[in-house]
Amino acid sequence: MVLAKIYFRDSAEVPLKVSVTTVVTDRAGKVKERHQSAVTMIFHGYNLQTGSFSLRSNSGWFNTGALRDSLGGDLTAFISAAYLMPSKEVDRKLEISPDKPVVTVYDVNCPALSLSPRWLFPKATCGAARFTLAPARDDWEFQHFEFASSGPAAPAKIKYLGNVQLMAFHATVDFQANFLPGDPKPFLWPKMVVTTLTTDKGSVSVTNHYSAKR
Repeated sequence: MVLAKIYFRDSAEVPLKVSVTTVVTDRAGKVKERHQSAVTMIFHGYNLQTGSFSLRSNSGWFNTGALRDSLGGDLTAFISAAYLMPSKEVDRKLEISPDKPVVTVYDVNCPALSLSPRWLFPKATCGAARFTLAPARDDWEFQHFEFASSGPAAPAKIKYLGNVQLMAFHATVDFQANFLPGDPKPFLWPKMVVTTLTTDKGSVSVTNHYSAKR
């Protein structure tokens, strides 16, 4: 879709400050741990010819835990528009609401959840995604994205909870439009991303707040 290509259009490097908050709760919802820190994420832009993008994050030595936690939000923000593009690997159904600016995408026959060995993020995202659009000038732009995983629970190891049964992955993204110096077209960046892993022993929720690094 056109919107996905606009969101992922080519750009120069975009350095963003990311304020990261990680909250770990037990099965009863009681907070066990809470961490706050800040890292830097640099988005290198999307290549329309290769269909790929790149980003990198960095932090001080004592912020490496926050850096790893924040990457799940970064990935969610920049793969979100891929749900509006045709997929050769996953059978997807797309629904466009006739009376609201909402697009919903459903993946079919999702496998069991599998966690990345390094990040608080699934190896493959498969489930239901919903986009809310907002009017912008003479067109539309992304305003909000929500993803909920499908597929059966599966064993996983999470640094805050140990060996668990991973039951669900949920994520939300709020977007913001900004301009790069010398570029008359707006570039869409994430504003806030919340990712949550739900397990049989509790949950881990990570909130990223993004702002331009001055």
